[in-house]
Amino acid sequence: MKRIASLLILSVILLPALISCDDETEPIETMFSGFMTGQTDSEGYIKTLTDDYGTRYTVTEKSEKLDPNSKYRLVASVALDENLTARILQMAPAISFQAPEDSILPDSMRVKDPVEIHSLYIGGGFLNIYMGIKVAQEGTSHRLFYSHLNNPEKVMFTIYHNAFGDEPVYTKHAYISIPLSGYGLEQNDTVFLNANGYKENYNYQLIYK
Repeated sequence: MKRIASLLILSVILLPALISCDDETEPIETMFSGFMTGQTDSEGYIKTLTDDYGTRYTVTEKSEKLDPNSKYRLVASVALDENLTARILQMAPAISFQAPEDSILPDSMRVKDPVEIHSLYIGGGFLNIYMGIKVAQEGTSHRLFYSHLNNPEKVMFTIYHNAFGDEPVYTKHAYISIPLSGYGLEQNDTVFLNANGYKENYNYQLIYK
């Protein structure tokens, strides 16, 4: 799964989930936000968006130009017209790659500076995480990474964050979307996630559906 920007943290302003026009004679435009998979065309523009319920939408306007004929995990705010074609209002990349085994990570990748997890869920075959990291100023580079425990009886992921000594002044949004294929998960199996937090550490158990 390709990323729009490798391990970079971008922010997105998520718009209200539903809006209608003041003039009742005009078509109602539905708006929603969330994790999605975007597919680009031969020119690199997103041609379709698929939400985590499996619904696919055709994109009517050109997006930011990306790699052609590629798939991206992203978070987007989308407006749907009466024909259910989509117009992208805002989008940001989700960090998404097949998790390497924790045992093969070098010590330089094992930095666990704190993060702030706002919400998470399993959907569309991914563990989707909306989180924040504290930075000193706009444009500061941090590294977010994750791995999985090589244990056939337990699917566990660990989030690593390297702030490179940056001061925790204000919070920037970050999005992670971990592919769950390849672990032999069946319905109602448990997926584990852990990360260090600013106030307390996180240890989650989520049911795979």
